[in-house]
Amino acid sequence: MKPLFILLFLINLLNIKSQNYDSLLTIANNFKNDSDKVNLFYEEGFEKRTIDIQYSYQCAKQAEYFAQKLSMPYYTAKANNLLGILYYRKGDLKTALSYHKIALNLRTIIHDKKGIGLSEANLGNIYTDLHQYKLAEQSYLKALEINNDLNNQKQIANTLLNLGALKVVEKNLDAAILYFNKAMDKAKAINDYEIQALCLNNLAVMHTSLQQYDKAIANAQNSIKLKFIMDNEIEMADSYLNISNAYMHKNETNLGILNLKIADSIINKYNYTAAKLQALIIKYDYYEKIKNYELAFKYLKERNALQDSIDIINKDYDLENNFVDTLIQATDTKLKKQTATYKIYYFFGLLFCIAVISLLFFFKFKR
Repeated sequence: MKPLFILLFLINLLNIKSQNYDSLLTIANNFKNDSDKVNLFYEEGFEKRTIDIQYSYQCAKQAEYFAQKLSMPYYTAKANNLLGILYYRKGDLKTALSYHKIALNLRTIIHDKKGIGLSEANLGNIYTDLHQYKLAEQSYLKALEINNDLNNQKQIANTLLNLGALKVVEKNLDAAILYFNKAMDKAKAINDYEIQALCLNNLAVMHTSLQQYDKAIANAQNSIKLKFIMDNEIEMADSYLNISNAYMHKNETNLGILNLKIADSIINKYNYTAAKLQALIIKYDYYEKIKNYELAFKYLKERNALQDSIDIINKDYDLENNFVDTLIQATDTKLKKQTATYKIYYFFGLLFCIAVISLLFFFKFKR
């Protein structure tokens, strides 16, 4: 049994909104077993992954440190899982994919069925963003099969949600709606606000694509309410962007710009790369629509530069690489803005393409 003062520390930890990292280290130093330290940093890092990404990353690296000291596959896989999630959120798909493949390999070796299901779902998210849709569906279906066997209702709902998002990208809207509704029913049955919020956010995109803008706004607003309950400010940006997009399509530009500004404030606060890409597309669409081509071109260049920086990180990566020889030594690097000169004919050549794909950027493929 651990000393009473350690338990009191843990109780206080649960009641603090954003735990001070030094205080967490103090708690960990009172644990005798490195396995307890891995669990402490993993749980805290995972809980704060949508609230304070930098703090979550510190926790993940500390979990990785103690896991490597243990040399036990179960704990090493946990640390890699969290690091993979954080790099995915950052937009570094290459590093995220490597971490999740390491976790999957280790979990397969020790027959950790629950862990395998989590890793397959995470890989499905990354493959989706890399436009490897066949690989994504294979991973999701493997995760769904495992979670059905385990009767893990939360992960069943999460996987159904991701399958729905994948079907939207593949333009199979009937299948997407079916998956979203199934995911929502599962999430409501287990009172999972996170998955409900994601379902509502994705349904908002669906309604926008069907020109049902009032329904889209209502779904996104309900998603924000659930995220507020969870203290998940960062992902409110996705919902505000969906609201902004719907208002822009309704030609209620004042409300569209207002919600876009709210989203921008959250994006800048958390350096939320994926949402920033979406915001830049909305700005481009708006200024192109009002024929302010100078500003439209400015935001198009900024969006392309950001996308290029992400592509540079992820280019030339072998998706079939098992990556089982060594653990990668990940570093916390920032995306560097690429500079390029874009000619006007290139700008107008992209107008149609951007208009066609713009709605697809409003989906969130994450756990």
